[in-house]
Amino acid sequence: MCGIAGFYGAQPLLLLQRMASSIAHRGPDGEGLWHDPQAQIGLAHRRLAIIDLSDAAAQPMTSCAGRYRVVFNGEIYNFRSLAEELAARGYAFNARSDTAVLGPLYDLYGPRMLERLNGIFAFAIWDSVKGELFVARDAFGIKPLYYTRTRDGVVFASELKALLCLEGLDRTIDKRALEAYLIHLWSPGSRTLLRSVSKLEPGQAMVAGAAGVSIHTWHRHAIGADAGPPRSARDLTGELAGLLDRVVADQCISDVPVGAFLSGGVDSSAIVAAMAATGHRPARSYCIGFEDDSMVEEGFGDDLAHARLVARTLDVPLTPIIVKPADGADIEQLVWTLDEPQADPAGLYVGAIAAAARADGIKVLMSGAGGDDVFSGYRRHQAAVLRARLGRWGRPLGRLLSALPTGGVATSAFGRRFARLSSLLAEDDDTFLMRAFEFNRPEDVRACLAPDVRRQNQGGETSALQPALDDSRGAHLLDRMLYMELHGFLPDHNLNYTDKAAMAHGVEVRVPYLDERVVTFAAQLPWQMKARHGQTKWLLKQAVAPRLPRAVLTRKKTGFGAPVRRWIAGRMRPLVMDTIASQSFRARNIFDVAAVEKLAADVAAGRRDGAYLILALVMIELWLRQFRDVSVYPPRLPVSETVPV
Repeated sequence: MCGIAGFYGAQPLLLLQRMASSIAHRGPDGEGLWHDPQAQIGLAHRRLAIIDLSDAAAQPMTSCAGRYRVVFNGEIYNFRSLAEELAARGYAFNARSDTAVLGPLYDLYGPRMLERLNGIFAFAIWDSVKGELFVARDAFGIKPLYYTRTRDGVVFASELKALLCLEGLDRTIDKRALEAYLIHLWSPGSRTLLRSVSKLEPGQAMVAGAAGVSIHTWHRHAIGADAGPPRSARDLTGELAGLLDRVVADQCISDVPVGAFLSGGVDSSAIVAAMAATGHRPARSYCIGFEDDSMVEEGFGDDLAHARLVARTLDVPLTPIIVKPADGADIEQLVWTLDEPQADPAGLYVGAIAAAARADGIKVLMSGAGGDDVFSGYRRHQAAVLRARLGRWGRPLGRLLSALPTGGVATSAFGRRFARLSSLLAEDDDTFLMRAFEFNRPEDVRACLAPDVRRQNQGGETSALQPALDDSRGAHLLDRMLYMELHGFLPDHNLNYTDKAAMAHGVEVRVPYLDERVVTFAAQLPWQMKARHGQTKWLLKQAVAPRLPRAVLTRKKTGFGAPVRRWIAGRMRPLVMDTIASQSFRARNIFDVAAVEKLAADVAAGRRDGAYLILALVMIELWLRQFRDVSVYPPRLPVSETVPV
């Protein structure tokens, strides 16, 4: 797990050095730069040493008698079996390093090599014979990759902030991406807030060379795949239990200690249980706790009590991390860390856990991320099942419920969820699915945008989620929603903040639920095996029931949330008011300042539930200050003007 950057085109060595410096946190164990000005190629690497700690695994790595240069971020879990295959075919390389298999594998299979990899990755391979740069991102978007096209090529990096080192980068704001951020709290698809910078999407690869820059999709997720003859719930339960053990054991490969997130929910608890059962007991586990009852007010539960119960049951050391309400400095740091303005403080918790793990000498954490998205764990999944069961009666019922007066309960957790469910049920299936991924109502968001921005964004383009919506037609509503999770919320929200918040402290996060074997298994399940008898993740719970306390299995979904409403009304209120009143916020001609002021006043008075929209607006303004307004970015650091070629 590392940080990578590079370019194809006429760029100076100094750009490589600055990009590497800007992502130094991703790889505190070493730096490597390689530049060939004649070929117009440059590669940079920041190393987090996890597999093969020796200098023989340093990058950029030369391969196949110097034909290839490789920079790699991630882990290849099946590298040992690949190494055996490659050695049998006569390739010579460092068989202790997972990076070392990439060059020979590319030499043997070309871009089809991607189908052979089991892992999490973003990497680049320079082919000196063809004069081509091959860049790829893993199937689920676990590792991030950003790029910008130049007049004669492309510049890429693990984090957006590194691309701002490119002099002359167009920093024009993408108004449609801005609106999408405010609606979803994340931006689906390839867009970022800068019109010139894109995300290489999950399952995509890019080739840059004399013929130009091209992008293609190498992986598509399965939906409704042929599962073969029908199998009993008992057989499926046993198969899933064994599969999780194999996957977790594969992903525990490491030359450094491995720890784990442990929230006390089913997902993380099942991973820790599998680690213990397969002889890979975590060196330490970590859970977030709060000083007060603010989480209960927001509709969340007590993670720490359940995490302690699981830790005792599995005999695993647990470190509680008690967090305080976020303040302005915390939010500003979060904006910097995430690269993209995501109005979800969950990144603060990942960062707190990663910092504690690193202080304990742990560089790798196993996570339960993806369990909800693959096996069905969110409230919107329950809503999808309900809507499917109601059939043609769903829309009339939704309209009826929406017409009921909610009074003061609209600001309670129950009231918010009741109103949300009612409005979703009142929609047709496609609109139901699209709106299920909207955190703020589009009409509320547009009211906060300047009139010119609203006009510019009218019509013309469909949502980045539309292809997933179209591809999933014909499947059950729940399976369609799970398919859409993999094309938006999971990579662009959950995985984005998980990777960057952990890597800010030099800690790698692994996600066993997003192993291709697990995702394919889940995609082939009848939907009733995921949501059954009013339970989400039914089959997963059956599979792990012998190992976990009943209280964990029957626990209501709590989420990895934060008491944002209390924070906005309390400790963060000075940041909110100062931001809205600032000259920069008012002068951008992006926001309708009067509408935002009214929103803030209504939220403060308890007349509206708009705390997350307020937070999203604040984070976008802070992002613009940190990533767009600066004239030189990042601050110029002392760098060497020479590097070996």
